[in-house]
Formats: sequence, C-alpha cells, structure tokens
Amino acid sequence: MNKIYNEDFFNKDQKSRYLKDLSPATELAYGRVFKRAAIMEKSLDKDLYDFNLDEISQFLYLLKAKKISSLRQAGSVINNYIGWAIDQDLRKDNINPLSAVTSFEWYSQFIIDNHQSLFSEDDIGEVVDGCLNFQDKLIVQALFEGIMGKGNSEILNMKMEHITGSEGKYRITLFNDNGDGTKESREIKISNFLYNILRIANKEEKYIKNNGILKPNIKSSVNELIDNDYILRSAVNSTIKQGIDEPTSIYLVQSRLKKIAEWHNLPQLTVKNVRNSGMLKVARDLYHKRNKLEAEEYSEIFEHFNIKKDKMGQYQSGPMRSEFLNIPTIEKVYGL
Repeated sequence: MNKIYNEDFFNKDQKSRYLKDLSPATELAYGRVFKRAAIMEKSLDKDLYDFNLDEISQFLYLLKAKKISSLRQAGSVINNYIGWAIDQDLRKDNINPLSAVTSFEWYSQFIIDNHQSLFSEDDIGEVVDGCLNFQDKLIVQALFEGIMGKGNSEILNMKMEHITGSEGKYRITLFNDNGDGTKESREIKISNFLYNILRIANKEEKYIKNNGILKPNIKSSVNELIDNDYILRSAVNSTIKQGIDEPTSIYLVQSRLKKIAEWHNLPQLTVKNVRNSGMLKVARDLYHKRNKLEAEEYSEIFEHFNIKKDKMGQYQSGPMRSEFLNIPTIEKVYGL
C-alpha cells in the first residue's frame, strides 16, 4: 500500500480506547489503518466508525493497494472497528455498512494496478496483429487460449499433426512435460484464428528480426529458422539452441514474449498475465451466456486452462477468484 500516513489518529481518545485491549501485533496492524484513514477523517470531519459504504470505498481506493489481501485486511479492521463503535453506542446508526459485503471479490475493484495486468480480447488482438512473425503471434494467442504447461512445454511441443477437426471445430492434443522425462497429454478446442496462426507459423522459414525495426548496421533483416516438425522453432544462429528432432528451449517463449512486450510498450505482457487474461475472457463469455459465474463455470475455466487440483481433487480457486477471476474485474476490463 502507498504510505498515506498521518502523524496521529483522528479522534485519538476513542481509537486509543479501542486499541488498548488488543494484542501488541494487532494494535500495530490496526493502528496503521487508522493512521492512513486520518487524513480522510479530518477532511470529512467524522470518525472512521461513522463512514458509509461510499466513504469506505473511497478510502480503500486511496490506499492504492496492489494486492487484494491488503484491502481485505483493511476492510476487516474497519468492519471490526465499526462493530465495536455500534456496541459502544458511538455510531450515529446501528448499521455496519460492511455487513452488505458478502464476498471478498468486492475488494478487487479497488486494486489500482489490476486492470493494467489484465488484457481484454481486443488488447490481445492488437498485440497479435502487431507482430510480423507468425512465430510470435502464436505465443501470445496460444497463451490467451489456454495453452501453457510446465515451462511452457505445451507450446513447445505443438505440431500440426496434433490438430484435428475442421473450421469451427478445431482441437489440439497438448503435451505437458512433467519434469521427470515423461509427458502427460490433454485435448482442448482452439479457435479458427489460432489454428490459422499455427498453420502459417508452421510454414515460416525465416524470422524477421526485431519485428522489422532494425539498426542501420544490421547486415540481414531475417534469420533462418530450424527446419523440423515443431511449430515453434528457434533461429539457426540463435543463442537459444534447438536440436533437429527436439522442441526448442523452455526459454524461447519467455524471451520472445519479453521482446513483444517491449515492441508494444506493454511491460505487463507476461506469460502469466496473458494466461490470466484468457481465463477472464472465458469467464466473461460464460457469464454473458448463463448470467452466472459459479462453481460450474469456474470448473470449466480451470479444466480448459489446466489448473491443477489438490490432493482432494478440488480446484483451489480462492486466490484466482478473489484476485481477478470475478464479476467486478470483468466489469472493469470489459464493461457489462
């Protein structure tokens, strides 16, 4: 959180009275929230315990938090403090505004940088369109459509022979490296758009350097690509080596995506963020179709994006749901 501390508490006597019965660690944590609130309390000339939901929302936004856990902690402090004030007959009414907040997802709307690390379908489309090499296009679009795997191995292992179906019904079998020399496979549906990118990328023989933006002393504007059956391939003279009968290095996806991010001035364009953006897009589609985003929809999303289950066979969806995979974030990125 940004440090918007004030030197002291607003209405110090009441806050000190509240804090005196808390443990030292809890008192310190609650005190930090009270110090942050002091400026706004002074501006409104009212104690935090008298804030309505709009004022609490404004305060949470002013914290400029980057993690939902920070906002939830601040919300918990405010909730407990207002509850105490009601018991002490200090609040002007006996209604705690935060009682209306029934989901931790509500806090996600106040994450300042959340929308900057998530990209809409149109945003991703512009990035893909801006790449001259289909070898680059495939990385962004494949991640967005749920192809990743350990060390991005699902992308590295792709071959055209793994794709079946026809227009509108293309499916690809993906191979994920387990890290012990074995692979596990799964099959997912892909868009016509991705299929055509893969088809053209597979035929590319040359790689245009630096997306066509070259320095005057560069002798050649292109590099020859390795000739093998894998769709994603290294350049022949690249420092990222690739054998004639093996997939390219695990570092190639990260390396090329970093360059793509630089070309488009999008430092937040990372493997994880593109994948998460794809999950949000599917969540939006399901929400529009069914007018709900619940356990059934989350299971479909997690299955498609190969999110692992725990030992009990359950998806640990809480962090994703609270951080970004929720209706408030859909509203922020796409609008409803």
